[in-house]
Amino acid sequence: MTIGIAGSYAAILGAMAAPDRRKRSRSARIRDALVWGTIAGAAGGAALAGVPGALIGAVLFATSEAIAAARHGPAEPKPLAGRIAASALLMAVFGWLLGVLYGSDHTVLTAILSGALMGLFGIRPAKVALGIAIGAAVGFALDALGGTVEPALVAATVTVVYRVVAAVAYRKRPLVRIMAEEVPAAELRYVVPFEARSKYVGADYVEQLARVRGGTFRRNPPDVGIIGSLDDLAGPTFDPARVDPLIREFYEHTSRFKLSIVPEWRRWMKPGYEVFKRVVAEPLGQAAIPSNIEEAQRGMVSTIDTIDLDGDEVIDIRGWIRTFADSGKPIYVGIYTTFRHDGRGYVSVGFPIPSANFTATLLPRNPGEHDFLLTSRTGLPFPGHYLSSVDGERDALTVLKLLAFEEEIHVFVEDGELRTNHSFSLAGQRFLTLRYFIERI
Repeated sequence: MTIGIAGSYAAILGAMAAPDRRKRSRSARIRDALVWGTIAGAAGGAALAGVPGALIGAVLFATSEAIAAARHGPAEPKPLAGRIAASALLMAVFGWLLGVLYGSDHTVLTAILSGALMGLFGIRPAKVALGIAIGAAVGFALDALGGTVEPALVAATVTVVYRVVAAVAYRKRPLVRIMAEEVPAAELRYVVPFEARSKYVGADYVEQLARVRGGTFRRNPPDVGIIGSLDDLAGPTFDPARVDPLIREFYEHTSRFKLSIVPEWRRWMKPGYEVFKRVVAEPLGQAAIPSNIEEAQRGMVSTIDTIDLDGDEVIDIRGWIRTFADSGKPIYVGIYTTFRHDGRGYVSVGFPIPSANFTATLLPRNPGEHDFLLTSRTGLPFPGHYLSSVDGERDALTVLKLLAFEEEIHVFVEDGELRTNHSFSLAGQRFLTLRYFIERI
């Protein structure tokens, strides 16, 4: 497969390339499988049957994981039976913890909580309902047997039943797809290959990246945009000449504009996001989206930071940093790139996180006479959302595609004013729309 890349992205990948880097060997995969299998088997076995269970679990599960690693190549999913066994072992630990919390006499409650947690892992609201229903059914069935059933065994049993039922019910609707395992960045053009090398991303990420990559850093240079030219995105679904000039100016000269935002969260998602924001996003300095209008009214500062990797005065890396105006704390840090394949242009936005990256790759469209749309809703192979583990020293990426996540950015001009509706959906259910009001500074 040959992919044509915009000049700046080619420079990024060229700067990262090194001839002596190699994909991970089969022996390394087997070694990792042994380590993981020993830990998971021992933990789950201990929860189920104490020290003897830990020894048996470590030996059996480590052996099965090593055999699976030897038989299957990179990026191939493990056998379903192995994945179910791993889930059951880990959930046994969860059940054991519930037993420590409230004792061993609450079989039904333990089963329902275990089913609900498994359903939450499945992302889809229907899977949460399925998990709760299976938990209740298994819990009442075990309770009817009489006697005390250890919470670890209850949780493991619910997990096995849930995973089997879900595997049948959702066999044609997987949540993730393994795209690559330990593959050089140059082979994965749809992924932005930059990770955070500390536990905090923050507003100075691009400056830190410039030091790591040996490039020339500039903070918010005049007239810079998040995209060099909309013409780079031309293709069968997108004609740049049709876009309103104000939209083109915004993308090619983003620093001329200021933004305000109104978030619209669905009620079922907002509580979970509040927990995520406090526990993960804010300490991480990444993806701390305002959760209500009051928080959004604190104001937002937008800057475009750039890196020139090869000293030719051409921007190779563009980072769009948004921070709260009153505190300077980051809202999000995104690295913007474009690439071309088979006569189409794409936009990829990478959000660095510790030792990993979350990338959104979007296809441009003309949804109306003068509007601009970036979307992941397409049958083409590249658009979508990718979670990548990044080993920057070895230039090795392991990539999962998140199949249930969808995103659309609709940019339009209304009464002479620039507006954007940025929507996010999970398993077909829209959970957030960010409405941007954009003004020239």
